[in-house]
Amino acid sequence: MNETRPAPQSPVGAATALLGLALFAAPAILAAQTLEELPVHISADRAEMDDRRGVGTYSGSVEVTRGNLTLHADRIVIHAPERRPVRMEAEGNPVRAESPDPAGQPRVATADRMEYTFDDQILVLLQDARVQTATEDASGERITYDLAQDIIGIEGSETRRVHITILPRPE
Repeated sequence: MNETRPAPQSPVGAATALLGLALFAAPAILAAQTLEELPVHISADRAEMDDRRGVGTYSGSVEVTRGNLTLHADRIVIHAPERRPVRMEAEGNPVRAESPDPAGQPRVATADRMEYTFDDQILVLLQDARVQTATEDASGERITYDLAQDIIGIEGSETRRVHITILPRPE
């Protein structure tokens, strides 16, 4: 029995098809990993790790990436007992966190200090806190942001009120 094979494609067409397949498959591969399986990548000018206490201190243009969350700060302390990241504290002028919202739109958070818990994906912004999304701009003294559920809580202070701007969604 003779099978008909398709004519060979040009190298450019094959590369384009492979790139398209890779881009299509990438979210499925990332989704297959659980949050605990995602590695934490850290780059900094200096690092000090105390394995007995499970604490790593990084300073100087620190960048931490896990999945689609990237955090930039002057200094970050990561608590990782038994080499499992649990919590991180960041300081900067300001600290900046970037992560897409559930719709894939850009989401940027800034504050003088941030705390992040890895398991529940809660980001707490302290002092001069601000979160900007494609449809909202919110600021206050303290912002608690549940990145997984896309729920935000904002607190003011005696000297700083909460401010929120809701932008119209494009039709």
